[in-house]
Amino acid sequence: MTNAAIQEAHDAFGKMVSGQVARITSELNQLDQLLKAGRVDARVLSEFRYAVDRVRTSGWQVQVWLEGDAKALSVLLMEERIRLATRLSQQLASEIAASSGQFLGLGSLRDAIAKLDQVLGGPR
Repeated sequence: MTNAAIQEAHDAFGKMVSGQVARITSELNQLDQLLKAGRVDARVLSEFRYAVDRVRTSGWQVQVWLEGDAKALSVLLMEERIRLATRLSQQLASEIAASSGQFLGLGSLRDAIAKLDQVLGGPR
């Protein structure tokens, strides 16, 4: 593939992403008006807010990176994933502690957490 073809594909992808961001921005503005009516399930709204927060943060990180921040984009994204994993772990701990039921996947979760703990250096 030639450099010109690569640049053309890169430009087309950039236009596609920019167009999607513009479309979603418009939809979010419309959704803002609907949300103000207050007729939405609280749990659905909470999940939506977390998703919007993740997108907002990722967008900010990419913008900072594009403006020449010394940190690599992968480091910025990894830091965001750590923040999200921390929040999710805290929420899961609270919800599981408050529940009396058994949930599928807890064994796999325990194994994944043990593996992460090992990578992080184990108990302190």
